[in-house]
Amino acid sequence: MDCVRPDSLTAPAKVDCAVHFGQTVRMAIGRRGAFAAAFATIAAMKTLAAWNAAFAAVNDDKIILTPLYVNPQLPQSEAQFAEENTNGSINGKGFLTGYNAVKYTAEYVGLPASIKAQLEKMENESRAELGVDPVEMALITPDNRIISRGVNGIPFSNFYLQSVGSEGFKALNKNGFGISLDGKWDVGTTITQADFDLVSLNPV
Repeated sequence: MDCVRPDSLTAPAKVDCAVHFGQTVRMAIGRRGAFAAAFATIAAMKTLAAWNAAFAAVNDDKIILTPLYVNPQLPQSEAQFAEENTNGSINGKGFLTGYNAVKYTAEYVGLPASIKAQLEKMENESRAELGVDPVEMALITPDNRIISRGVNGIPFSNFYLQSVGSEGFKALNKNGFGISLDGKWDVGTTITQADFDLVSLNPV
């Protein structure tokens, strides 16, 4: 925590335009640094040419797209306190120690076993024990907006993909999945409108 305070309180600016992500239906994923290597500017991130170059890369700069998914859930982080409601803090108010990690979750529908096997490779790529968030991603909305940290991806770890589930008669096969994000993962997030149909793109 930064204990160096400014000379006065910082006044927040007026909110002139509300920001809402809406539904996210796809992720672009790369190893750490791949997004910055692919997109020199926000203007470049809008273009099909820059994305195609990132898809074609054969080194750490490669970016991939996940299949489309449904039912995305992104919970808020919760403040964590030490000594809350105990005699160890004044009036039991506790001491703010940070924020919990959050899990972004969603479901793939009708996922073939062959593609599931490809996605499962991300479990090894994103293991937390490999280092601090070894991979990064951008979220993509149905109207081709890209949620990132400017030209950088949003770091994450612990991608997991559950076994298929079905509720029987006329039910859909679904595979739940999720990733772990920092409690303050949204710091510096931006929304960029792609100039092409990123949602429907199927790079080969």
